[in-house]
Amino acid sequence: MIRKAGNLLMLFGVAAFVVATAWWIVFFHEILGDRFQLARECFYWTTDLCSLKAPAGLLVDVPEYQPQLLWVAAGLFGVGLVARIWGATHH
Repeated sequence: MIRKAGNLLMLFGVAAFVVATAWWIVFFHEILGDRFQLARECFYWTTDLCSLKAPAGLLVDVPEYQPQLLWVAAGLFGVGLVARIWGATHH
């Protein structure tokens, strides 16, 4: 049971990571065009430069990217991995 819950949490973590990645690409592509990779630090952290996205976010139709989703994804995957390992050793 714990192992299945771990698998599910890992799946949710991967799905959240995919959504976070797509959101980051779409949002920053709207602002920076093909040079959106200049905002790669904004994918996982909010630096002073990244905080400038808030006013720019008013000009695009995509909600302002927040890196918290990436960290939630990592947390879900990590907890799922621990649950999966623990479940395998305690069955």
